[in-house]
Amino acid sequence: MLIDYWGVERYRFGLVVGCGALVAWFTPFPLEVMLAVLLGYISWMLYKLYQLQRWLTGGHKPEDMPDSDGAWEQIAYLFHKSQQKSDNRKLKQQEALLRFNQILSVLPDAAILLDADNHIEWANKSAAKMLGIHSANDKGQRIEALLRNPDLRKLLEENSNRKVTFPSPLNDNLTLRARALPLQGGSRVLSVRDISEGMQLQKTRKAFIANASHELRTPLTVLTGYMELFENDPELPAHLLPPLQQSREQAARMQQIISDMLALSRLESQETTPIKGNRIDVPALLESSIQAIRDTLASETHLLEADIEPGLCVCGSEKDIASIITNLLANAVKHTPAGTHIHIRWQGSGDGEVCLSVEDNGPGIPQEHIPHLTERFYRVDAGRSRASGGTGLGLAIVKHVMQWHNGSLTIESKPGRTVFRACFPSERVLD
Repeated sequence: MLIDYWGVERYRFGLVVGCGALVAWFTPFPLEVMLAVLLGYISWMLYKLYQLQRWLTGGHKPEDMPDSDGAWEQIAYLFHKSQQKSDNRKLKQQEALLRFNQILSVLPDAAILLDADNHIEWANKSAAKMLGIHSANDKGQRIEALLRNPDLRKLLEENSNRKVTFPSPLNDNLTLRARALPLQGGSRVLSVRDISEGMQLQKTRKAFIANASHELRTPLTVLTGYMELFENDPELPAHLLPPLQQSREQAARMQQIISDMLALSRLESQETTPIKGNRIDVPALLESSIQAIRDTLASETHLLEADIEPGLCVCGSEKDIASIITNLLANAVKHTPAGTHIHIRWQGSGDGEVCLSVEDNGPGIPQEHIPHLTERFYRVDAGRSRASGGTGLGLAIVKHVMQWHNGSLTIESKPGRTVFRACFPSERVLD
């Protein structure tokens, strides 16, 4: 039933004024009587306002709600309704926050909430297990005072999104990887993950590859030596020469696979190359590599043109950058038909990067193969790759070298145009 609250107030006011006027009509002091009636009505209204104010400041308890009618009843009811909604909203927020804290507490990764000045505001249970940081005891302390690691301190100072690896302060056998995730208002979440198992697997794999490669190299060297000896024997029957040559070529290919696997294992065990490194004269490396390809793989089959910006050098590993150049040029020659035009560019871009691009006008690469080209032993045409002496590891090495130098490798291809582009960041460029 809809109640007209202001109608009740109008009726009450009219009744008071009417009764006061009737009494004043029969008294010799009508003005004084009306004034007294109005003052009484105002006093009653102020008393109701006082009751409402006392109820509001007393905590909005339902049992203490002032008993009234008219507009005062509606005001008290609306306040009470608003308070109930606010309480329900706070209860739901508390439940959601509690559930969120419970979820974060059981996560295997440590999570530490930091303010803009790196003071600890909250930490989950994994932070206590990995780092010895307890949310209750260490709240308000600076994270640098508890985790004294120079790499971690640098990560927090530079406010970057990169990752750093450091040993656990509680257990030297644990290797941790930290990353700072920015939030609004300058706050950050320091996420720390235990990568000990992955590091151990990586060490085991690296040791296995190194041992297997060492064990394979010796018999391969012996076999290659004997096959070369047999090839040069003047009494060797003519029908045995082709099988011996094919065997020697396959042995050389196996040696190349071993070398590539060792290089890839070394690259995967590192994270980044320091910015302060050797000055690499890339134009000189390119000129030397292009001439070597012209004299060997591309001799009388491919046309190579170069557009090299002189004096444009980078900081990094000369051996690895040379492998980028060799692999990209060799792939362009091996996997395109004779008569293909190959254009090599070494130029800077508008945003400060410098890029090595190898472009050819060959038949192109189907789009479904492009995302997989940098995977180990992936071949678009396995038979053709083996015939050309490819190991299937070249582009994987290029990708890891570029990641190691904080750069990127992009591949674009369509019929008649394929471009492999390796770009180094501006902080590595030296004019």
